[in-house]
Amino acid sequence: MNKRMKKKRELIEQVQGTKEAVDIALNIINSLLDENAKQANEIAELRSTVERNAQATNSRFDKIEKQVANSNTKKPFWKR
Repeated sequence: MNKRMKKKRELIEQVQGTKEAVDIALNIINSLLDENAKQANEIAELRSTVERNAQATNSRFDKIEKQVANSNTKKPFWKR
């Protein structure tokens, strides 16, 4: 075998190795992107849950404030 054939084979092997490395890297990137999308969906769900809980809590506090405000008002002396 002459030197050109050996160099050509070595270059072909290097290119194939590089292609495999690129394919592996692309698979890793795609899996990370999928995981990132899943986490973004979970975060959105959690934020909506937190928002609903905050609204429910605020409405309860508003109701309690009204009850306290109504019960603490000073009654006129003829209604005591």
